[in-house]
Parts: sequence; structure tokens; C-alpha cells
Amino acid sequence: MRVHKCDHRGERRVSYDGDVLARNGERIILRAIWTLPTRILPYVTLEQGDIFIETFYTNRWYNLFEIRHCNGDLKGWYADVARPARITNDDIEWDDLALDIWMNPDGTMLILDEDEFEALARELPPNEAASARGSVALMRDELQIHWRRFANDAIAHALTRRGWTLGTAESCTGGLIGDFITDRPGSSTYFMGGVIAYSNAIKQRALGVREATLRQHGAVSEQCALEMARGVRHALGVDVGVSATGIAGPDGGSADKPVGLTYVGISSPLGEQVEHNVWSHDRAGNKQATADAALRLLMHHLAAHLDAHPSAHSESHSSD
Repeated sequence: MRVHKCDHRGERRVSYDGDVLARNGERIILRAIWTLPTRILPYVTLEQGDIFIETFYTNRWYNLFEIRHCNGDLKGWYADVARPARITNDDIEWDDLALDIWMNPDGTMLILDEDEFEALARELPPNEAASARGSVALMRDELQIHWRRFANDAIAHALTRRGWTLGTAESCTGGLIGDFITDRPGSSTYFMGGVIAYSNAIKQRALGVREATLRQHGAVSEQCALEMARGVRHALGVDVGVSATGIAGPDGGSADKPVGLTYVGISSPLGEQVEHNVWSHDRAGNKQATADAALRLLMHHLAAHLDAHPSAHSESHSSD
């Protein structure tokens, strides 16, 4: 299959070959190899032999590329705002509309070329400019789905390699972390369950959070997140506990603890970690961002020590 990248006027700029992996009436997926000289970009370095898994849609205003090193290691995902692809038996043509999103394997996302797009959008018919802008949210959602699959695979690999089990202790996310984890088939081999401790009483009774902690620091605090993560390890008898507590909104914030403030914590034989963020989404978005932050912290925590295999009963506690 021959791929032709065009500018917004439909004029061909770059052409290359790809092997068809799958296709239906709405999309085609290709495998292509980067054959050009090394290209160093601010967010990724493209090298000869890099593998591109490219998805082109006939009914969406974007394309999606997964980029891997020739050895298979993931470099990231790249989504292009583009007119719906024109696909024949032998060719794909697509018009690049400049606006792009890059997502790193760690889940961080970059919006690229916004100024270039705004200049270009003035040349587009209003309905096309609106469709292009509207595709950004869809691109974000699809990239996030791809990243969650990647994170879930990394977490599963790290846990099963050690023979460890996992449990969740959730407040503001209401079970969403567990939902994301169990999206992966086979997660029952390492995910034992979770405790949704929405009230302070359940935090104390089910997870052993101390009354003094709640009184001195509050439920939305580093200290509470750590005690929740420790508590779920004890309550469920698991090796690794991950927790989330925060203020999802739209109400409940204060000057010291604004809406969107969340803490995610981890307790494992490798040690303990807490991360806090202040999100600015709506309630559903804050919950989702917190659950993703928990996956990201868990993935990094386990991967950073993957060559170390301490006993699940020999703990090293260090908060950072």
C-alpha cells in the first residue's frame, strides 16, 4: 500500500510504502518503517528502522501512529489532525492540518503546532475548521485508551514476574482505578480486589486510617493516602496497595485544598510513594485523571525496581 501525505490543499508532499495489517470500511492499519535519516524532535528522536503502526480513518478527522524502536520498545504515540483519509485498493491519501498530539509512554501529552493550525484554519471552510478543532478531544480520548493498555501491560508484567498481588483503596475515584486495572484480560491473576472507602468512617474501619490522621491532616492528604495504601495491603492480604483520595468537585474545595486536589499513594515491599496533583477538569475528568495518575505512579514504582526482587514480607518504607 502506498501512502501519500498531502498538505491542506491536497498536494502530495511525502509518499512511502506500508504493509496492510487490517482494514474495514472505516479504517486501515498499516506497518511502515522509517527509512529517512535520523530526525531529532523536541519530544522524540526518529531513527532508521523505527516501526510505525499507522491507523487511518475514513470517517474521523485524525490519524493515529504508534512508534516503536526497531527492537520493539515503545517510543510513543502521535495523532495528526487530518481530513478523513481517501483510501483505494492501492493508495491512501491524507491531508495534514498541522495540529498534532504527542503522547509519551509515561502518559504525558503534548499539543503541537497550535499556532500553525490557527493560521492554516483561516484558509479552511468554517465547517472543516470546526471538524478539525472538534477532533482534538477525540484524539485525546483514543490516545489515553492506548496508554492505559500499555500501562496495564507494564503493571501486569512487573507484578506477575515477581508473583505479587495488588489491591486498591479508593475514595474520590469511586472504584475507577480498579475498573481500569480489570479492563485487562487476565488481571484476576494479580488483582485481588479493592475497598471503596468514600466516608471517613469506612477509611477508619476498613483500612485502619487513624482518627488522629484525619483530625490533623484531613482525608485529602499525603498521610491519609499512605495509610489507605498500607491499610488495603493488610485488609486484603496483598503485596501492593494503591490508593486515591481527593476532591473531585464541583464543590468541597477550600483555599488550602482546592477542587481538583488529589493524592495517590503506593505501599509495596519496595517502599512507599505519594503523588499529588491539582486537576482543573469537571468531576468526571478529575476522577479519570486521578485514576490515570495512580496507574502511572504504580507503573513507574514497579518498573524502577524491576531487577530487584525483595521478599513480599521484607519491606522497605521510605516516603517521597
